[in-house]
Amino acid sequence: MNELQRWAAGTSSIVPSKDERQHNRAVANLVRETKFAGLKVDAEAALTGRIMERAVDIDQYRKSLAGNDETLNMVLTRIELGFVEKAQRVQKNFGSEFPL
Repeated sequence: MNELQRWAAGTSSIVPSKDERQHNRAVANLVRETKFAGLKVDAEAALTGRIMERAVDIDQYRKSLAGNDETLNMVLTRIELGFVEKAQRVQKNFGSEFPL
């Protein structure tokens, strides 16, 4: 048992005192909040990965459409950058506390 587990365990008595019950509730809440925070991090990582995958797909698609036409490439690049900007807004509105 590590130090954190010892702190969380409290004492074991047949009839827990009011302090023990409060301690147990606080520990349960902390565990729940920690799991939720981890889930949010995992969700944001998944969203970020998806945005990056789509950005790569769109970039490759732009290149295949434009070919050697520099003017078309510039027009499509502007559209692609619009996607990137919107994806960043989606990521930020998702709850990211990381600066863009």
